[in-house]
Amino acid sequence: MIEMPTDPCIEIRNQGYYLAGSRISLDSVAYALKRGQTVEEILEDFPVIENRQRLEGAIAFIQAHPVEVDAYLAEQAERYEELRKQNPPSPELLERIRRYRESKGLKSA
Repeated sequence: MIEMPTDPCIEIRNQGYYLAGSRISLDSVAYALKRGQTVEEILEDFPVIENRQRLEGAIAFIQAHPVEVDAYLAEQAERYEELRKQNPPSPELLERIRRYRESKGLKSA
């Protein structure tokens, strides 16, 4: 796993980086930022993030370490692809993803 600097808003668990004290992955926040989402939109998408300051700290971390975060995202994408090949998603899950992406105006992956 790519090593990144420590930060009080980010923690390492289950071979990944997460917003401290939550189950929200750093990946989720980083991709939301890449889509141009605002803090308010991210909070709307992830209502379990109860600490706006922690989210803003995670965003500052992502913006301060773009090379490391991009390398981490690439590594996670490879890991996801390997797992997806071993365990293909069900048609029901694919439909839920399609509806979510459509509701957000996102292109298909």
